[in-house]
Amino acid sequence: MIKSPFVRNSRNPRQHERRDPRVPSPLTRAHLKRLLQLVQLSFAREWHPGTGGNFSVRDPLGSVWVSASGMHKGALGLRDFLAVSLENAQPLEPCYRKPSDETALHCAIYRRDPSARAVLHVHTPHTVAFLRKPLALSSNEMLKVFGLKTHDATIAIPVRDNDQDMQRLGQDIGPDLDMQLKVLVLAGHGVYAWGKDPDEAMYRIEALEYLCQLQLLNPSS
Repeated sequence: MIKSPFVRNSRNPRQHERRDPRVPSPLTRAHLKRLLQLVQLSFAREWHPGTGGNFSVRDPLGSVWVSASGMHKGALGLRDFLAVSLENAQPLEPCYRKPSDETALHCAIYRRDPSARAVLHVHTPHTVAFLRKPLALSSNEMLKVFGLKTHDATIAIPVRDNDQDMQRLGQDIGPDLDMQLKVLVLAGHGVYAWGKDPDEAMYRIEALEYLCQLQLLNPSS
């Protein structure tokens, strides 16, 4: 019988520092459940068809729970998240599946922004079609999603060239991460967004997709 990775095996669960990092905390488990709901929502929007996209939640003990590689994201479940080390993005225990190929980038985001608890990566079509280089966006109420106090402002969306070597990309991505906007676009690929919980990350993805759609509908704006 295979032991469930979500069964707490500590004799004294009150001793937080002794908890097995391969077992999600109650808060992490709650974030994973909410994340799965948002994954279903974004899948229904055709933001990551088939096996596209990847998702993760960071645990306070230094582990990261990331979606497994090659999984159909419309059928993702709790058991499809694997525990990896925050420091080196490697699995914490042997497994017959492997984490997402983009795990190193997820971990780089968490190391750069300690407040981040969830990272979502999707292939939103308007964002992918429109953002090929860094772009300034201004004068829209949706800008407030990125932490601005007023719509009467301008933000510069960071766009990075895509790289098939995700280990290398994860190692040198730090300077491109904006700690206020908390989004990063890989040109021709997709968008990463992060936040203190899965909902906050999703808000940023939705806002950016809407703003890019407006730009495509009205290029002169």
